[in-house]
Amino acid sequence: MQPGPLFIVGAPRSGTTFLCALLNTHPLIELTNECRIFAPLKNMLEVESHRPDLLAAAHRERFESFGRRTLGAWVERFYRDALGVEAPIWGDKHPAYGDPTVLSGRTGSIECMPRSGSCLRLIRDALPHARFIHIHRDPRHVANSLMRKRWAASLEDGVRVWGQYVEEITGFFDELPNQQTLTLPYRRLVEDGSATVEKIGRFLGLADASPISDFLASQHRAPTPFSDPVRDIGDLYIVPDSADADDPLLEIAGHAAVHLGYAAA
Repeated sequence: MQPGPLFIVGAPRSGTTFLCALLNTHPLIELTNECRIFAPLKNMLEVESHRPDLLAAAHRERFESFGRRTLGAWVERFYRDALGVEAPIWGDKHPAYGDPTVLSGRTGSIECMPRSGSCLRLIRDALPHARFIHIHRDPRHVANSLMRKRWAASLEDGVRVWGQYVEEITGFFDELPNQQTLTLPYRRLVEDGSATVEKIGRFLGLADASPISDFLASQHRAPTPFSDPVRDIGDLYIVPDSADADDPLLEIAGHAAVHLGYAAA
Protein backbone atom coordinates (compact mmCIF):
# COMPACT_ATOMS: atom_id res chain seq x y z
CA MET A 1 0.00 0.00 0.00
CA GLN A 2 1.26 3.47 -0.91
CA PRO A 3 0.02 6.08 1.61
CA GLY A 4 -0.49 9.72 0.72
CA PRO A 5 -3.01 12.24 -0.58
CA LEU A 6 -5.45 11.32 -3.33
CA PHE A 7 -7.82 13.58 -5.27
CA ILE A 8 -10.72 12.62 -7.52
CA VAL A 9 -11.50 15.08 -10.31
CA GLY A 10 -13.71 15.18 -13.37
CA ALA A 11 -16.42 17.23 -15.01
CA PRO A 12 -19.66 17.58 -13.02
CA ARG A 13 -22.08 14.64 -13.40
CA SER A 14 -19.27 12.30 -14.47
CA GLY A 15 -19.30 9.85 -11.56
CA THR A 16 -16.94 11.54 -9.10
CA THR A 17 -19.39 11.07 -6.21
CA PHE A 18 -19.85 7.39 -7.01
CA LEU A 19 -16.10 6.80 -7.28
CA CYS A 20 -15.52 8.58 -3.96
CA ALA A 21 -18.11 6.40 -2.23
CA LEU A 22 -16.63 3.33 -3.90
CA LEU A 23 -13.08 4.03 -2.71
CA ASN A 24 -14.26 4.92 0.79
CA THR A 25 -15.47 1.35 1.28
CA HIS A 26 -11.81 0.36 1.63
CA PRO A 27 -10.51 0.63 5.22
CA LEU A 28 -7.24 2.20 4.07
CA ILE A 29 -8.93 5.08 2.18
CA GLU A 30 -10.85 8.09 3.50
CA LEU A 31 -11.77 10.85 1.09
CA THR A 32 -13.96 13.83 1.88
CA ASN A 33 -16.86 14.60 -0.42
CA GLU A 34 -16.16 18.16 -1.57
CA CYS A 35 -14.31 19.54 1.43
CA ARG A 36 -13.11 22.12 -1.15
CA ILE A 37 -10.26 23.33 1.04
CA PHE A 38 -7.98 24.20 -1.87
CA ALA A 39 -10.47 26.66 -3.36
CA PRO A 40 -10.26 29.14 -0.43
CA LEU A 41 -6.51 28.56 -0.20
CA LYS A 42 -6.15 29.46 -3.89
CA ASN A 43 -8.29 32.54 -3.27
CA MET A 44 -6.08 33.55 -0.33
CA LEU A 45 -2.81 33.14 -2.21
CA GLU A 46 -3.80 34.46 -5.63
CA VAL A 47 -6.52 37.03 -4.89
CA GLU A 48 -6.69 38.27 -1.32
CA SER A 49 -2.91 38.48 -0.90
CA HIS A 50 -2.85 41.01 -3.78
CA ARG A 51 -5.11 43.43 -1.93
CA PRO A 52 -2.92 46.35 -0.82
CA ASP A 53 -4.89 46.72 2.41
CA LEU A 54 -4.11 43.13 3.41
CA LEU A 55 -0.52 42.50 2.37
CA ALA A 56 2.31 44.83 1.43
CA ALA A 57 3.29 44.61 -2.23
CA ALA A 58 6.93 43.89 -1.35
CA HIS A 59 5.95 40.62 0.33
CA ARG A 60 3.32 39.22 -2.04
CA GLU A 61 5.53 37.11 -4.29
CA ARG A 62 7.38 35.51 -1.38
CA PHE A 63 4.12 34.96 0.51
CA GLU A 64 2.58 33.08 -2.41
CA SER A 65 5.74 31.05 -3.04
CA PHE A 66 6.06 30.14 0.64
CA GLY A 67 2.39 29.22 0.80
CA ARG A 68 2.61 26.88 -2.16
CA ARG A 69 5.61 25.12 -0.62
CA THR A 70 4.27 24.72 2.90
CA LEU A 71 0.46 24.51 2.78
CA GLY A 72 0.56 20.76 2.24
CA ALA A 73 1.57 20.01 5.83
CA TRP A 74 -1.14 22.37 7.10
CA VAL A 75 -3.79 20.69 4.92
CA GLU A 76 -2.81 17.24 6.16
CA ARG A 77 -2.97 18.42 9.77
CA PHE A 78 -6.45 19.80 9.09
CA TYR A 79 -7.52 16.40 7.78
CA ARG A 80 -5.87 14.51 10.62
CA ASP A 81 -6.57 16.78 13.59
CA ALA A 82 -9.74 18.68 12.71
CA LEU A 83 -11.54 16.10 10.54
CA GLY A 84 -10.24 13.05 12.36
CA VAL A 85 -9.10 11.27 9.21
CA GLU A 86 -6.84 8.34 10.13
CA ALA A 87 -6.63 6.33 6.89
CA PRO A 88 -3.21 6.32 5.23
CA ILE A 89 -4.76 7.31 1.88
CA TRP A 90 -6.65 10.54 2.37
CA GLY A 91 -7.88 13.44 0.28
CA ASP A 92 -10.88 14.95 -1.44
CA LYS A 93 -13.33 14.55 -4.27
CA HIS A 94 -14.31 17.84 -5.86
CA PRO A 95 -15.05 18.39 -9.58
CA ALA A 96 -14.40 22.13 -9.29
CA TYR A 97 -10.74 21.51 -8.47
CA GLY A 98 -10.46 20.98 -12.22
CA ASP A 99 -12.60 23.99 -13.17
CA PRO A 100 -10.55 26.71 -14.92
CA THR A 101 -13.11 29.24 -13.63
CA VAL A 102 -13.12 28.02 -10.01
CA LEU A 103 -12.55 31.58 -8.70
CA SER A 104 -13.85 33.71 -11.56
CA GLY A 105 -17.10 31.73 -11.56
CA ARG A 106 -19.97 31.03 -13.92
CA THR A 107 -23.41 32.46 -14.57
CA GLY A 108 -25.31 29.26 -15.25
CA SER A 109 -23.14 27.35 -17.69
CA ILE A 110 -21.48 30.48 -19.11
CA GLU A 111 -18.04 31.12 -17.65
CA CYS A 112 -16.91 34.49 -16.39
CA MET A 113 -13.72 35.88 -17.84
CA PRO A 114 -10.83 36.11 -17.37
CA ARG A 115 -10.31 32.54 -16.22
CA SER A 116 -8.84 32.05 -12.78
CA GLY A 117 -7.22 28.70 -13.54
CA SER A 118 -8.02 25.53 -11.62
CA CYS A 119 -6.78 24.37 -8.21
CA LEU A 120 -4.81 21.46 -9.67
CA ARG A 121 -1.39 23.07 -9.80
CA LEU A 122 -1.75 24.51 -6.31
CA ILE A 123 -2.52 21.00 -5.02
CA ARG A 124 0.57 19.69 -6.83
CA ASP A 125 2.78 22.45 -5.44
CA ALA A 126 1.53 21.96 -1.89
CA LEU A 127 1.46 18.15 -2.05
CA PRO A 128 4.08 17.12 -4.65
CA HIS A 129 3.42 13.40 -4.18
CA ALA A 130 -0.37 13.64 -4.43
CA ARG A 131 -2.11 11.25 -6.78
CA PHE A 132 -5.08 12.11 -8.97
CA ILE A 133 -7.86 10.04 -10.51
CA HIS A 134 -9.78 11.55 -13.42
CA ILE A 135 -13.12 9.87 -14.01
CA HIS A 136 -14.78 10.87 -17.26
CA ARG A 137 -18.09 10.25 -18.95
CA ASP A 138 -19.42 10.75 -22.47
CA PRO A 139 -19.91 14.53 -22.93
CA ARG A 140 -23.41 13.93 -24.30
CA HIS A 141 -24.39 12.09 -21.11
CA VAL A 142 -22.92 14.88 -19.01
CA ALA A 143 -24.77 17.54 -21.01
CA ASN A 144 -28.08 15.68 -20.55
CA SER A 145 -27.49 15.41 -16.82
CA LEU A 146 -26.48 19.07 -16.49
CA MET A 147 -29.67 20.10 -18.23
CA ARG A 148 -31.78 17.95 -15.90
CA LYS A 149 -30.07 19.66 -12.97
CA ARG A 150 -30.65 23.03 -14.68
CA TRP A 151 -26.93 23.71 -14.52
CA ALA A 152 -26.76 24.19 -18.28
CA ALA A 153 -29.12 26.06 -20.57
CA SER A 154 -28.67 23.69 -23.50
CA LEU A 155 -26.95 20.49 -24.55
CA GLU A 156 -24.39 22.57 -26.39
CA ASP A 157 -23.56 24.58 -23.26
CA GLY A 158 -23.32 21.38 -21.25
CA VAL A 159 -20.80 19.91 -23.68
CA ARG A 160 -18.76 23.12 -23.57
CA VAL A 161 -18.62 22.93 -19.77
CA TRP A 162 -17.46 19.30 -20.05
CA GLY A 163 -14.74 20.37 -22.49
CA GLN A 164 -13.45 23.13 -20.22
CA TYR A 165 -13.01 20.75 -17.29
CA VAL A 166 -11.56 17.89 -19.31
CA GLU A 167 -9.07 20.04 -21.20
CA GLU A 168 -7.84 21.52 -17.92
CA ILE A 169 -7.47 18.11 -16.30
CA THR A 170 -5.81 16.33 -19.23
CA GLY A 171 -3.38 19.22 -19.70
CA PHE A 172 -2.45 19.02 -16.03
CA PHE A 173 -2.04 15.24 -16.18
CA ASP A 174 0.45 15.70 -19.01
CA GLU A 175 2.68 17.59 -16.54
CA LEU A 176 2.76 14.77 -13.97
CA PRO A 177 4.60 11.43 -13.86
CA ASN A 178 2.41 8.51 -14.94
CA GLN A 179 2.51 6.95 -11.48
CA GLN A 180 0.64 9.94 -10.06
CA THR A 181 -2.33 9.88 -12.43
CA LEU A 182 -5.08 7.46 -13.35
CA THR A 183 -7.78 8.09 -15.94
CA LEU A 184 -10.96 6.01 -15.75
CA PRO A 185 -14.01 5.94 -18.05
CA TYR A 186 -17.16 5.77 -15.94
CA ARG A 187 -18.72 3.30 -18.34
CA ARG A 188 -15.86 0.83 -17.82
CA LEU A 189 -16.39 1.10 -14.08
CA VAL A 190 -19.99 0.02 -14.65
CA GLU A 191 -19.49 -2.56 -17.40
CA ASP A 192 -16.12 -4.08 -16.43
CA GLY A 193 -15.89 -3.35 -12.76
CA SER A 194 -13.50 -6.14 -11.79
CA ALA A 195 -10.81 -5.05 -14.26
CA THR A 196 -11.27 -1.40 -13.31
CA VAL A 197 -11.01 -2.11 -9.58
CA GLU A 198 -7.87 -4.15 -10.26
CA LYS A 199 -6.41 -1.14 -12.04
CA ILE A 200 -7.32 1.14 -9.11
CA GLY A 201 -5.76 -1.34 -6.68
CA ARG A 202 -2.48 -1.36 -8.61
CA PHE A 203 -2.47 2.43 -8.83
CA LEU A 204 -2.94 2.82 -5.07
CA GLY A 205 -0.75 -0.13 -4.13
CA LEU A 206 -3.58 -1.99 -2.38
CA ALA A 207 -2.75 -5.58 -1.51
CA ASP A 208 -6.46 -6.39 -1.28
CA ALA A 209 -9.04 -4.40 -3.24
CA SER A 210 -11.92 -6.78 -2.47
CA PRO A 211 -13.89 -4.29 -0.33
CA ILE A 212 -14.13 -2.06 -3.40
CA SER A 213 -15.05 -4.98 -5.67
CA ASP A 214 -17.70 -6.23 -3.25
CA PHE A 215 -19.34 -2.82 -2.99
CA LEU A 216 -19.31 -2.37 -6.76
CA ALA A 217 -20.97 -5.76 -7.22
CA SER A 218 -23.68 -4.75 -4.74
CA GLN A 219 -24.37 -1.64 -6.81
CA HIS A 220 -25.17 -3.76 -9.84
CA ARG A 221 -27.84 -5.50 -7.79
CA ALA A 222 -29.27 -2.41 -6.08
CA PRO A 223 -27.81 0.96 -7.14
CA THR A 224 -27.53 3.59 -4.42
CA PRO A 225 -28.76 7.10 -5.32
CA PHE A 226 -25.59 9.04 -4.49
CA SER A 227 -26.80 12.26 -6.10
CA ASP A 228 -29.91 13.96 -7.40
CA PRO A 229 -31.65 13.38 -9.75
CA VAL A 230 -31.79 9.75 -8.68
CA ARG A 231 -30.85 7.43 -11.50
CA ASP A 232 -29.99 3.81 -11.93
CA ILE A 233 -27.05 2.44 -13.86
CA GLY A 234 -29.06 2.05 -17.07
CA ASP A 235 -29.72 5.79 -17.17
CA LEU A 236 -26.09 6.32 -18.19
CA TYR A 237 -26.82 5.03 -21.69
CA ILE A 238 -29.57 7.37 -22.89
CA VAL A 239 -27.20 8.59 -25.60
CA PRO A 240 -25.23 6.06 -27.70
CA ASP A 241 -21.48 5.97 -27.17
CA SER A 242 -20.49 5.34 -30.77
CA ALA A 243 -17.67 7.50 -32.12
CA ASP A 244 -19.62 9.50 -34.70
CA ALA A 245 -17.68 12.22 -36.45
CA ASP A 246 -20.95 13.76 -37.64
CA ASP A 247 -22.38 14.24 -34.14
CA PRO A 248 -22.47 18.04 -33.66
CA LEU A 249 -22.21 17.70 -29.89
CA LEU A 250 -18.98 15.73 -30.19
CA GLU A 251 -17.68 18.34 -32.60
CA ILE A 252 -18.28 20.97 -29.89
CA ALA A 253 -16.40 18.79 -27.40
CA GLY A 254 -13.45 18.96 -29.79
CA HIS A 255 -10.02 17.44 -29.10
CA ALA A 256 -10.94 16.38 -25.58
CA ALA A 257 -13.61 14.00 -26.93
CA VAL A 258 -11.11 12.52 -29.38
CA HIS A 259 -8.43 12.20 -26.70
CA LEU A 260 -10.74 10.21 -24.41
CA GLY A 261 -12.15 8.05 -27.20
CA TYR A 262 -15.65 9.51 -27.50
CA ALA A 263 -15.15 10.81 -31.04
CA ALA A 264 -13.22 9.71 -34.08
CA ALA A 265 -10.07 11.60 -34.97
